[in-house]
Amino acid sequence: MNQFRFAMPFLVAATLAGCATDGPTTNGDSVRAVIASQVIAPQARKETGTDGAAAIAVYKNYVQSYASPRPQVEDSAFRK
Repeated sequence: MNQFRFAMPFLVAATLAGCATDGPTTNGDSVRAVIASQVIAPQARKETGTDGAAAIAVYKNYVQSYASPRPQVEDSAFRK
């Protein structure tokens, strides 16, 4: 038992020494590269939005689709 108490601190120190190693210098570069590739360039488009007439027409069509919805067709991608 006395030998165990003497050897235990050295065993713990040797085990933890494996955790203290430095990682590679490129740690996290792939994640940063993926995040950077998803950023939209601020000068990508000069025109933004839709002209007023088209936006009003789209909105009226949207509202009309709820006021009088089209009946669903009994046609399925998975025919019986």
